[in-house]
Amino acid sequence: MNADSSDIHRLLDEAFAGVDMTPELQDLKEELRGNLAARSAELQAKGRDAASAARTAVAELGSIPELIAAVGGDGGHGGTPLPPGAAAAEAARLHRVRPKPGFVVRASVLSVAILAFGFHVVFDLVQQRGAATSLDAQLWVIGFAILIAALVTDSLRQETAQHYPMPLARSVRWGLASGVLAAGVGYGLFFLWHQPPLGLLAAAIILALAGIMTMIALGVTQTNRLKPWALAQNRQYEIDDRFSQDPAAAARFGMYTVIIWIVAITLFVVLSIVVGFVWSWLALVAGFVAFFLVLARMLFAPARREQQKQ
Repeated sequence: MNADSSDIHRLLDEAFAGVDMTPELQDLKEELRGNLAARSAELQAKGRDAASAARTAVAELGSIPELIAAVGGDGGHGGTPLPPGAAAAEAARLHRVRPKPGFVVRASVLSVAILAFGFHVVFDLVQQRGAATSLDAQLWVIGFAILIAALVTDSLRQETAQHYPMPLARSVRWGLASGVLAAGVGYGLFFLWHQPPLGLLAAAIILALAGIMTMIALGVTQTNRLKPWALAQNRQYEIDDRFSQDPAAAARFGMYTVIIWIVAITLFVVLSIVVGFVWSWLALVAGFVAFFLVLARMLFAPARREQQKQ
């Protein structure tokens, strides 16, 4: 279904009527147009008519004159534009979102539990050396990782002054990646104080790298969650990079990252079994080197290639 966005154009033109347009305000208008059209299309897909969907999308956006004022416009009232710093502070005040009481309670409880589990793990490692590789100690690490995952997931689901809530599926993936990384770090602490079985050390490295890889993949494929007023503010200080300007390059980098670390971890496990840990760690070093070489190559494209594209 092709959503009708003519009402969006009309409502935006009315909101910007009488405003002295600047390049910044023109960018803001086009950004709003895209966001409102996408939201209107979602509402129309659920059965709303075009006019009602457009009005609802604009109402959900908030005060457009306040957005105009936040980027230095006068909203059509002849006022003096605020300096950038004052405009940013005023925009943050106008769009402040108070944390939900339920989330504050959950975050507080989870934070206290994380501290308790973390202190318990450290106490086992320092004071009870014989228990460091026991099932009980490992279960405490797993519990610590689960609490971390829950806190990250819940936090990303919350709306803030600058960000819309993250979709449930993606916030869960971020939480799982954080929990896996926390488990890898926890198991890695065993190796610092003791000489656990090689399998436990391998598990710690694999979990930590899996968490980092997943976070990198989620980061480079992250869609925009910033609210329009925050986008308008960021545009004044934005430094362009290739990933922000070329989503296809960001997606390729995410796939390359996964391939590099799958190969590096596989080599690490195979070499650990065949020749031992003395040499197997070199596979991880090679993985880091390859990762940063690919990052540098893709993030900062050669000038000649960019000129050819133009």
